Amino acid sequence: MYALGQVLKVQYTGFKHYGIYIGNNKVIHNSKKYLKVEEIELEAFADNRQISLSKIKSDTPLIAVQSAKKYLDLPYNLFSENCEHFVRTACGLVKESTQVQKYLISALGIGALLTSNNTIVKSAGGAATIAAMLTPTEESPVKNAAVAACLFAGITYLASK
Repeated sequence: MYALGQVLKVQYTGFKHYGIYIGNNKVIHNSKKYLKVEEIELEAFADNRQISLSKIKSDTPLIAVQSAKKYLDLPYNLFSENCEHFVRTACGLVKESTQVQKYLISALGIGALLTSNNTIVKSAGGAATIAAMLTPTEESPVKNAAVAACLFAGITYLASK
């Protein structure tokens, strides 16, 4: 079984769903379906999918469980209070959603690539998109995307001279 305070994840098409194991076959998660943080049975959390352990973890798992319980009924918001924000906050980590970051950076990068008339901007947009998508799961893609965009913008600029 799982240890108290472990962050669990379930893979759906295009995203992962996270929750914190609190013992007695129960998980606390921020539910997109019910639009709030709730406590549910492990089997319901799994939703007929494979549960795996997340790389996201707390240095103090018991405090993560206590913290998770304090967030019960907190409203769901994709951009500021989703399941990944919730588990990171409960674990005492930086509140962020690396999944949302990847999708937003990719959307902006593809937008720049497809709509700009400037080859430097197109190069930077494409590079940011690729770097964001290649960033390992559960790691923030922001730095990788910024470095790649700057690097490719610089190379494109120098190549044009």
